[in-house]
Amino acid sequence: MASRAGVAALTERTTAVPELPTVPAAIEARLFGATGALTVGERALLGQTTFRVADLVAELGRILATREGGTETGVAMVAEASFKPAELLTALATLYQDSARSSAQAADILAVLRRLALGGAADETALPFSGVISLSGDDPDLTLAAPLRPLEFIQAVMRARLAQGAINVELKSPITGINAVSVMMVSEKASAAVLIGGEDGLVGIPSIRIATRFIVGGLAIPGADALELPLEVTLSSGDARIRRIVCGPAGPEVAVIGRPVRASVAFAAEMTASPAGASDYVRLLAAEGLTAWGKGRSSFAEDPPVDMVFRPGGGNAVASLRAPIDFANRLERLAAETQVLVSLEGNARNVMSEGGVRDEIERLIVGSVKPVDAVLSSVFATFGIVPGKMDVVAAGATCNTATLLGEVK
Repeated sequence: MASRAGVAALTERTTAVPELPTVPAAIEARLFGATGALTVGERALLGQTTFRVADLVAELGRILATREGGTETGVAMVAEASFKPAELLTALATLYQDSARSSAQAADILAVLRRLALGGAADETALPFSGVISLSGDDPDLTLAAPLRPLEFIQAVMRARLAQGAINVELKSPITGINAVSVMMVSEKASAAVLIGGEDGLVGIPSIRIATRFIVGGLAIPGADALELPLEVTLSSGDARIRRIVCGPAGPEVAVIGRPVRASVAFAAEMTASPAGASDYVRLLAAEGLTAWGKGRSSFAEDPPVDMVFRPGGGNAVASLRAPIDFANRLERLAAETQVLVSLEGNARNVMSEGGVRDEIERLIVGSVKPVDAVLSSVFATFGIVPGKMDVVAAGATCNTATLLGEVK
């Protein structure tokens, strides 16, 4: 009995453009140094061209060989190695050196990549390459690689960095209505953005937890002009897994199953004492005898996974994992369903009624939905994520020679 094994290239791709440039700028500066923030034009530039994974792996092999004292390295060693973000970006920049002599676009890309590589911290943590690109094929199989854009590679590196530890950024007045916001992001694990391998191989976006604290101005309450919105957003894993590679007379056929990222948002838990018997409330406001707490949660139900079939030889290379999500709607529901408790003590009792304070706080929370959504959606987009949307690209597949499995009895 004989069976034909196969190898395919699979890439996750999400088109995401941050609404607020200050958000990605702060995150990228945190990851790549003070000069590491990308401009809007640079972000577009890095999304207009592609490179071959095979060339990147070859360059990383040279970096690894130099690190190991000249020992020859191959695909298998690169696949299992770890690299600092600066090394990954330097390797990618090297791919544009030759073309930069005759192409202004390539020269601009080279300059951006070099700037990012040079801006990183000297003691930055090395990232497992398998958390960025998963290689389980042989050297010839790398020719299958779906063309990858520099921006997608940078976003994959950023997501792999989140798996190494939390990242914190502070933003001042990123949008009208928000005085300030702090953002803490952490990922449970890394998940490769590109796969070159066989059945059961996985690409995707790992689950990410984002804890934020918004300072929202505009309260019409004597003695208090702003409140805090401590929100926690959870992005579930989005992934695509190769179920089967069929090698028939008409060529290879790749069956994939997956689902996009889902999202939930809630008032974040905190250590501040809540009202008696209401431990799930968080404090929103405390000023001159006035204290207010709130609670609420809004999430999307999980959708069943989607089955897709690719026939790379026939031009069927891109399919979408999409489950409609309107994140702004989640925030609107959270705002509409928020429960607010108010406590008035001392002179505060004579300034405003509990009902008046509650109505004013609820008004401001509802009015903050659009600016809060703009900030959070821009955070998602910086890492290449749009909840509910993920395109999967299968740009190549091959069938190896028949392998004898044994006599049928």
